[in-house]
Amino acid sequence: MNSSNLYQNTTISTCDDAFHESIDSKAAKTTAYAVIMLISLMGNSAIVFVVFKLQQLQTSTNLFIANMAMSDLLMPLFAMPRMMTMIHFGANRWLIGGNFGLAMCKLAPLFQDVSTAVSIQSLALVAADRFYNVFYPVKAQVMNLRVVKLAIALVWSIAFVVHSPYLYIYRIYLQEGKDYCLLSWSPPFANNMQAQKIYFILLFALLIALPLCTISALYTAVVIRLKRKPSPRLHQSDKARKMREKHNRAILQLAIVIVIVFVLCWTPFTTFVFLKFFVWGKTLCRQSHTAFAVQFIAHSISAINPCVYAIFSSSYRRGLKEVLTCCASQRCVPTKSCRISPVAVDENLEMQTVR
Repeated sequence: MNSSNLYQNTTISTCDDAFHESIDSKAAKTTAYAVIMLISLMGNSAIVFVVFKLQQLQTSTNLFIANMAMSDLLMPLFAMPRMMTMIHFGANRWLIGGNFGLAMCKLAPLFQDVSTAVSIQSLALVAADRFYNVFYPVKAQVMNLRVVKLAIALVWSIAFVVHSPYLYIYRIYLQEGKDYCLLSWSPPFANNMQAQKIYFILLFALLIALPLCTISALYTAVVIRLKRKPSPRLHQSDKARKMREKHNRAILQLAIVIVIVFVLCWTPFTTFVFLKFFVWGKTLCRQSHTAFAVQFIAHSISAINPCVYAIFSSSYRRGLKEVLTCCASQRCVPTKSCRISPVAVDENLEMQTVR
């Protein structure tokens, strides 16, 4: 569901006239992207660094969230620079020539959409982990690092496989002395728009509808279970049980908020693409500002997620503070002596380090 498809039809359409806007408008759009790019780079890098640096934070849920942060880093590295180029030079313009330019024409949209696919699958893994932790709390504590690594490798593999056609369909076309990075399904498909519609439906079903339905079902079961009277089969004191329940609810709240943010950010873009393919059916030069808005909202999720994690995860905030303090004292070269303060007892009940 790549954003560059918004302006393309079966013929090469550049929509250059739609981008002949005022300097102030271009400056505002560029500034907006620069802000979310900076927040995304700093925020997601911090999540990855803190989670992998501090053993106390290396729980299955945190590792899945760190995996999502790694995928979100692809947005400021590939999607956002591409959008800034479009703002100043027109839709689908490509400024890099030669074999390297052709390779980047294929890889930039590939990594952009792989990022989204990994994010939604990581959310599904978090939901599955929450379900497993609530319904099978004893077994959940012995989940090992190997299982987590295999799950993470699987979601990246799926994301790359389903988007592998990008390596074929994206090509550089020369028109009026300018290079454009566009997609074409010909050969083997003569009708480029029809092929793109089918591919879009498949991506939507596999990477959006199916994961979101799974997430909804898992979280519904978890919420119902947490509202019921706790099972007496666990040999825990009332205090330990209450702390576990409290922590389960805190993690559940974080996970659900991240899912809600994902839906809110990607629904406008997905709706726009549906309208483009199945209602309008033509190039969208006249809707260039709307196209920019829905893409900006979708891309901004990579900057919003780190903020959500920082707001709703007290253990992450403490870990980040400890790492920054240690980094400053060690002149930004943290050593093994840098350790976060022991997590609270209630967090230790569930957020065990995976081994």
